[in-house]
Amino acid sequence: MTLKQNKKIICIARDILIIELGLMISSLGTAFFYAADLGSSAMATCCDGLHLLLNISYGDANTLGNAVLLVVLFLLNRSYINIGTVLCVFTIGPWVNLFTPMLQGMALSQLPLSLRILCAVGGTILMGVGLGLYMAVNRGFGALEGIVKYAREKYNVPVRTAKIIQDVILVGTGILLGAQWGVGTVIGIVFTGPVLQKATQSFSHLLAAKGVTAAHN
Repeated sequence: MTLKQNKKIICIARDILIIELGLMISSLGTAFFYAADLGSSAMATCCDGLHLLLNISYGDANTLGNAVLLVVLFLLNRSYINIGTVLCVFTIGPWVNLFTPMLQGMALSQLPLSLRILCAVGGTILMGVGLGLYMAVNRGFGALEGIVKYAREKYNVPVRTAKIIQDVILVGTGILLGAQWGVGTVIGIVFTGPVLQKATQSFSHLLAAKGVTAAHN
């Protein structure tokens, strides 16, 4: 094996570790939403509905939902799919399954409303930061982000508009399936995007300074 091949393998392994760290942080945020029981982010609300409909765990519902979206993205534009996309689809679920019972065991839903709202805010921050780290590695779009990008490029729909439409569809689907919704849903929808954007920019600069993104070339 040549030095160049060894370097490429090390680069991929490093990126996978960074991506998994980001997905772990994001999944912890999702678990905080579920444990606070005030409603969740758009995707988490849809997965909550699948959880109730199919009587499966939150994490398994997340994997199923993301897998369906991956198929949609593949049909729309497979060039958006990379190792990061696959990891996002198939490893967020196990992380959610790990963290959700732990936080629910702490009876966060029994806390005063103000503290439960803080849990939802904390969940939003964790989701945005975690997904920002994942996206900054630049190893493929998540299925949701890929679909938004496709809408922008194919139909010239502004990203903000495409994201709002996507969130409305996800939340509406979850609610129709019986998912919990409330102030946490509003917090997740309104603030996850700005946190994600800021985190992605910050981590992109940091990783570029460390030579991570340059190693992809």
